[in-house]
Amino acid sequence: MSGSVESVLGEIHVVAKLEMGSEKLILFPTDLRIIVARVGKRGAGEMAGVGMFGRLSGVLENLFKGSRESLSEHGLSSLSPTQILASHRDNFALSHAEIVRIEVRKELFTTQIMIITDRDKLEFYTGVSLDKIENALGKNLRSKMIVTVAETKTRRATGSTSEKTTS
Repeated sequence: MSGSVESVLGEIHVVAKLEMGSEKLILFPTDLRIIVARVGKRGAGEMAGVGMFGRLSGVLENLFKGSRESLSEHGLSSLSPTQILASHRDNFALSHAEIVRIEVRKELFTTQIMIITDRDKLEFYTGVSLDKIENALGKNLRSKMIVTVAETKTRRATGSTSEKTTS
């Protein structure tokens, strides 16, 4: 960098779905890149549709891993971009140049963030507000962002039920 200091523009807590379970991550957009920082993995026990013992194992996993992850999350926020990247061997960065497109899709209860690079497609889910996502990512990547909001139409049916259609 030519004399300027790279700064973190925000943080977005996300989840990436894995083949078995999920992984909690934090996206740290900076002036030059997006740093993807690992917080912790969750096993298959947390996935919906598994039996009672699977759900119980997911709850126990949250109890034991949660405090460690919480310390990790809070510690990352105070670090420089270089320190965040070095804090875990699985952390990585995506330079603005290698990002082809960022698709943000707001659904009823969650928001999907898809980052498409020249070699990968990364898919994340978050409960963070659309405004916060646009502010953090859009500062330097607005021209590469596509934001869509799923329309939820409520139509009154004859009788006591209503039908919701999502497009």
